[in-house]
Amino acid sequence: MNPALAQQPGVLRFNLSLPSTRIRLGPIVLDGMEALLGVSLSNILDPLMPSPRFSRNNAQGAEVDVYPLAIPDGEGFSVPIKHIGEIGARNFRSYLILILPPGLAEVMRDQLAEDIAAKRAAGPRPARGTNGGLVVEFAIALRPGMRKVIPLGQYGELGVEAA
Repeated sequence: MNPALAQQPGVLRFNLSLPSTRIRLGPIVLDGMEALLGVSLSNILDPLMPSPRFSRNNAQGAEVDVYPLAIPDGEGFSVPIKHIGEIGARNFRSYLILILPPGLAEVMRDQLAEDIAAKRAAGPRPARGTNGGLVVEFAIALRPGMRKVIPLGQYGELGVEAA
C-alpha cells in the first residue's frame, strides 16, 4: 500500500469493484482469482492502493471485493486473465482509460451512453493488450460520485466508482 500516493497532484482516485472469488471452508480460504493468476490481485494492485482492499455486498447480495486505487498520470495496470482477455486501467492526462475484454464492450458502452453523448467519455476503441490480444478501451472523465457498473448477477459486479 502507498497512502501518500493519493495526495499527489494529477492522481486519479477510484474504487475498482470485482466479484469476490474467495471460498471459505472453515479456517481454509481458497481464492479462485489467485489460483487463476498465480498471485493475489491485491499484491498486483498494492503499489496503486492508498488503503487496503475491503469487501461489501452488492444490490443482489453477492460479495464484491473493492480495491481503492490512486493512479498517477501515465501509470496504470493490466491483468491478463486466461480465456477472457485483460482487465485494467490507466491514467492518461486525468482521463481514466478502462481496459476490458472485447466481450464487455457493448455492456460498458450502454453504461456510458449518457457520458459518451455528453462527451465525458469515449469508446470503445480496439487496442492490443499487454499480451498482444485484442482489448477495448474506454476513456472516461471521472466526476465526483460517478459510478459505472457491469452487473454480473449472483457473481457480483465489475465496476468503477470515483473516490
